[in-house]
Amino acid sequence: MELEIGEKNYIEYKVLAKDLAKNLEISIEDNFPEVFSTARLVALMECSAAKLMIPIVKNGELSVGVEVNMKHLAPTLEGDIVKSEATFMGMEGKLYKFSIEAFDTGGKVGECIHTRAIVTEDRLMSGANKRLAK
Repeated sequence: MELEIGEKNYIEYKVLAKDLAKNLEISIEDNFPEVFSTARLVALMECSAAKLMIPIVKNGELSVGVEVNMKHLAPTLEGDIVKSEATFMGMEGKLYKFSIEAFDTGGKVGECIHTRAIVTEDRLMSGANKRLAK
């Protein structure tokens, strides 16, 4: 089975307190707002693309993010629902390319071009462990 160009899938997600930029503060100098963080929006967008790939990922394989080119266009408050919709754009060699848009109740909050790859879990973990052995 393969993905067809133009195939779409989406995820709807309720923004929780843990998803707010304020919770990403690392030092006391940080002063982030109490809105949906860019990091969590990227994660939601990645997940909507990964959801499209579920039928083509075989046992022992994973789909992994390779690149994200994203614009966070508007803030979203805690409790609002964000819908991320991924559209498969086609292949770039062995990479799967997606166009993703995200909306809350006020309109468009983000847009993204995202690429993913399919790898075996064993190869991924072996590569990660080899990096530590240096």
